[in-house]
Amino acid sequence: MKSKRTNQTNTYCIQVKEKLDLHIMNSFGDITLTSLDDGRTLLVGPYVDQSALRGLLDQLWNLNITIISVEKIENENQQATRIFEQGQGET
Repeated sequence: MKSKRTNQTNTYCIQVKEKLDLHIMNSFGDITLTSLDDGRTLLVGPYVDQSALRGLLDQLWNLNITIISVEKIENENQQATRIFEQGQGET
């Protein structure tokens, strides 16, 4: 049985402990940064597969950036809700 591959991307929200500058993230592709009041940063972006996501996580690791969480975003409403909740200081 052949497995069927799709070109569908998944969107992920990655929360990191540090405040990141936009110029640092330019090499990471199509990522939206949201700085939170407590110094954390949310990175939201599309990835075609797990290896692409792993590549970003490896880059963050190599820059000594502390990853707090990685969450798959199912739709834009969930993304907006997650950013609002994180901005309110919830973890």
